[in-house]
Amino acid sequence: MTVDQARSVAAGNDFYVPAFKVQIRNRVLPSDVIRDVMQVTYKDSIEEIDSFELTVNNWDAEKRGYKYSDGDLFLPGRDLELWMGYYGKPPLRLMLKGKIKSLRPTFPAGGQSTLAVSGLNVLDQYRTKQESHSYPQMTDSEIAQQIARRLGTTVRIDPASAAKEPRYEYLLQKNEYDIVFLLLRARAEGYDLFVEEVDQGGRAGESRLFFGPSVNVGKASFLLRYGASLTEFQPNLDTSHQVGKVTVHAWDQERKQKISHTATRSELTTQGVGDRGGQPAIEQSFQDREEVVAHGRVVSDQEARRLAAEQFEQIAKQLLTGSGSTVGLPDLRAGSVLQIDGLGARFSGRYFVTATTHTIGDSGYTTAFDCRREELRNS
Repeated sequence: MTVDQARSVAAGNDFYVPAFKVQIRNRVLPSDVIRDVMQVTYKDSIEEIDSFELTVNNWDAEKRGYKYSDGDLFLPGRDLELWMGYYGKPPLRLMLKGKIKSLRPTFPAGGQSTLAVSGLNVLDQYRTKQESHSYPQMTDSEIAQQIARRLGTTVRIDPASAAKEPRYEYLLQKNEYDIVFLLLRARAEGYDLFVEEVDQGGRAGESRLFFGPSVNVGKASFLLRYGASLTEFQPNLDTSHQVGKVTVHAWDQERKQKISHTATRSELTTQGVGDRGGQPAIEQSFQDREEVVAHGRVVSDQEARRLAAEQFEQIAKQLLTGSGSTVGLPDLRAGSVLQIDGLGARFSGRYFVTATTHTIGDSGYTTAFDCRREELRNS
């Protein structure tokens, strides 16, 4: 992604009047309930199930009683849709479809009672039954498609990456939740797995999964500049866990010989801060350090090569991580890509968003995010 390809945050957007919409059981909350909503929060992550929380005023001053903690409106188990954005154009964006999971009322010594209503998105509904399945002669993307069909949803894969995946002779899912097994396969492949909410012109479409590498994500890209659209940013460049190479050792039981492959930094698809940020000089501090992995499931040289590269990629992507905040951007989600400017040569560049927190409250609409630096090689 180049600066020209990234969407400028300031271009044609009205950030003055935040708005949200909540639907419970396909019915929009009435205006009197909306007036009681004190704060709306949505969180997503590439490693956790997306969640929401509504904080509402629970005290009825006229009736001298509790409005919602004893009622059925926010009953756990009910379907909920959350939309966030701004009045006017563009329209509100679908953040989450899920179910209410918990109610947490407060009864303080002073002040009014409030009720926190929280829940999880559709991924949680996939954790219903632990199952066992075998996957002979299949790739990870083919496994993802089979599991998605079993879950009653669809999955978007990256065709170019899927074409390079090894075809396993036999993989076993043993007494695991389908979604948990798929998360483990994503990590083994060096992929990310997250939910894509489909917005059909202001109406919620079917949610789908994304299963693929972060360098080929299809979510929105944004250009943020420190001192303008980027409110604050805290990067952390940490070399303590970085290595110059990763070696995988295994044993071929049939041929009775050692399997080994060493991956070097030249094989990485990302290169940390890039040449402009001084990557070659930084690598000097850990070029002699090596990560050695003994893996009992590796059965071929090709698999050892793939595993070493994937392990190395995961380590390298933790060289530079960061957290920041900006004006509320409903399209900025985990899995998005940021081009951050105004931080100097070393810390400006391409970042992959790993988690976001969207909040509408007394301070307006803000989006906080966590990210990792992924400067693409040869970009």
